[in-house]
Amino acid sequence: MKRINKLAGFTLLEIMVSLLILTVALSAIITVGSSRAETLIELRLQNRALIVANNVLEKYTDFQQQVSVGVIDGKQANGNVDWNWQLTVAPTNNDSILRLDVKVSKDNTFDYSFAQLVGFKWH
Repeated sequence: MKRINKLAGFTLLEIMVSLLILTVALSAIITVGSSRAETLIELRLQNRALIVANNVLEKYTDFQQQVSVGVIDGKQANGNVDWNWQLTVAPTNNDSILRLDVKVSKDNTFDYSFAQLVGFKWH
């Protein structure tokens, strides 16, 4: 007669606990992965908005481009997105230098700016 060894193998309870631990670990990994994907999408949008802001500053800091104190609004497409930009031209303590603040947003309200740049122009 053969004897059955009760110590061989895993019990059903042990298998269930290990599956529970595995499920919790995998759900944590999936959550981290999805949040990283959202962060990458946000960074890509911010990078494209920064390119738009840089283009606006390059255009208006050119010596041939005349600007006066005030606000200038415009649109520019970049990365399949139509970006709204707003250039605020303000005087500085030096009468020969103007401050240029650029904000870039997806909407016209500029509640959330994806990019902001500051430049100065000698005039």
